[in-house]
Order: sequence, then structure tokens, then C-alpha cells
Amino acid sequence: MKLVHDPIHGHIELDDFALRLVDTPEFQRLRRITQLGLAFLAYPSARHTRFEHSLGTFYLAKRIAGYNPEIEEGAVYAALLHDLGHYPFSHTLEVLYQRHEENTKWFIKHGEIGDVIRERYSLGEFLRRLKHPLVSGDIDADRMDYLVRDAYYTGAAYGLVDLDRLVRNLHYDGERLIIGEKGVMAAQSLLLARSMMYPTVYQHHVSKIASSMLVKAVELEGIPLEEIRLMDEVDLIARLRGSENGEVRELIAAIDDRRLYKRVLYSGDDPGEKVVFELKNELEGEFGHLVTVDYPPKPKFEEKNAFVAVGDGLKRLSDVSPLVRSLVELKDTHWRWGIYARADVKEAVCSFVSGLIG
Repeated sequence: MKLVHDPIHGHIELDDFALRLVDTPEFQRLRRITQLGLAFLAYPSARHTRFEHSLGTFYLAKRIAGYNPEIEEGAVYAALLHDLGHYPFSHTLEVLYQRHEENTKWFIKHGEIGDVIRERYSLGEFLRRLKHPLVSGDIDADRMDYLVRDAYYTGAAYGLVDLDRLVRNLHYDGERLIIGEKGVMAAQSLLLARSMMYPTVYQHHVSKIASSMLVKAVELEGIPLEEIRLMDEVDLIARLRGSENGEVRELIAAIDDRRLYKRVLYSGDDPGEKVVFELKNELEGEFGHLVTVDYPPKPKFEEKNAFVAVGDGLKRLSDVSPLVRSLVELKDTHWRWGIYARADVKEAVCSFVSGLIG
């Protein structure tokens, strides 16, 4: 047994098997993958990594399983490894490559960590555990940890969630985690934290602009999946700084020095994916790497679908809680898409965009 000190959960205990998983190169790589990507350009202390988040997710999964002995032990270890496949800067580069969940499966099948897993589980059995509701459900150990952890490290005042009460009131029925009636208020606080963190942290315009610049640099560099999936952030930044492509070097130097592009358009009005795609092609043809277009997916609110035990039956959380219904209705109000340009061409880009969309 090994104790790891954590500012969110106190002491996290790692048993011998968990420790062997953590000590593999694939898991240690997560020390060099920031949890919030480039958000540290807006929140300087947001330098926490996927490594400690994975440990925190394991801790919460283990606690939930402690109150639900029906949950198989493999699901708890799957919680530990759920983010194994993240690319440098976490979700940022998923617009260019397959989702990190697929990359996690690849690491387990091809990395040293798979050899450790095989000592106790078949790989097929373990991979199925990655979809367990403890790991990937409507309310799961993953989002319980990241919301509180992200609020702590950004300094945002929205992460006050009664995790202990929520953990004690989650019951596994063999298919899903069900919230007990005494846990509804804690579940509401989790959703409220998420709805507040979305516009202030996860969609902060500084992070979005820097991320769009990084995406453009990686796209221009043309790094294949086989390479990017193995990189950490040290590898990627070194690669981009030393690129033979001057435009790539220019973009990464601007990110390094926080000389970020400016907002030409930043709107909650959705013109549709087809219009944005055509606009992006026109802008790239005219201005090249000096302009980027960011069209993120709309936010989801899976937590609203969580079941609550009410009397002798089950109801959706959104049916039980007027607050949750309100949060669901508001979920799209903070969504924005944007066009960003280098400062010296901003006015030209503004004129060009006005000519295209009026």
C-alpha cells in the first residue's frame, strides 16, 4: 500500500496492483499532459495534470464501490486508466484526431500497461470496464473529480460540492448508479458547479483562442496519429518550435509569448456547420495561418439523465429537480463560436468576413 498526498481528497491509497499500473510508462506520461490544456494562459495555476485527476477518479471510484460491493473491482482499476489516451493538451487536439477513448484502448492493447492488466484480467474484459457507469455514466467518478479539481486549481469559486454525501448516496443496481433521495442536493450542486465552470473556465475565450492556434500549428505540421498519440506536451512543443515550417514556428512562438490572436467574431448565433466550414475555407484561402475558426460542439448535460430513487420507483434527476431543468434550458446560452486573427490583420479579416456574411 502506498499513500499519495492530494489537495482535493487528502490521502489516496494505492494497492500493489494499482501501483504497478501507475508505474508503467503509459501512465507516467500523464504527468506531462495538462488537465485543462492551455487554460493556464487565463488561469496561471491551472497546471494540474491528467495524472493527479486519474488518481482522484480512482479514489472516488473506490469509495463508491466500498458502498456498493456488487461493483466489480476491475471497474475501479478502469477508473484509474480512463484518461490514459489523452493527447498533449488534453481535448484540444481531438478536432484533428480520434477521440482519446480510442487511444486509451490502443495503449492498453499495445503498451506495457497491457502486460500488467493481463496478470489479472483479459484485455477484452478490462476494456469493457471502461464503459462501466462508475467510469462513464451520467454521474460518475470522473466528472465528480474533475469539476472539484478544476475549480480548485483555477481558483474559480464554483467547485463547492458535497462529494462525501454524493458518494454515500450512489447505489449500483447492476446497470447504473442511482442517486438516493438524500443525495439529490449534492447532485444538484455538482451540476450547478459544472454549469458555472463551463463559461468561466472550459470556454474561456483566451483558452479557446490559444487552442485554435495550437490546432492550426499541429495541422500545418502534419503530425500523423501514430506519432501524436505517443507524445507528451514536452515532445509536441519541442517538435513545433523546431519545425521546418516557418508558419508553425510563428504560431508556437506567439503562444509561448502569449501574443494571442484577437476576436474578429465571437457569437452565440449558430449559422450551421456547413456555413462555418465554407467560411473557414474562404478565410484560409485569403489569410492562411493568420486566421483561425473555432466551431465547438454544443455542450451536453448527461447528468440530467441520472436516475433518482423516489419512493418505490425511479425518476430522472431533471424530473425531480426544477434547478436541474433550469440548468438544462440554459446550457446553450454560453456556447460561442469564433473567428480569431493576428492583431495586424484583424481589421482586414473583419472587412472580409463582413463581405461574406453581411
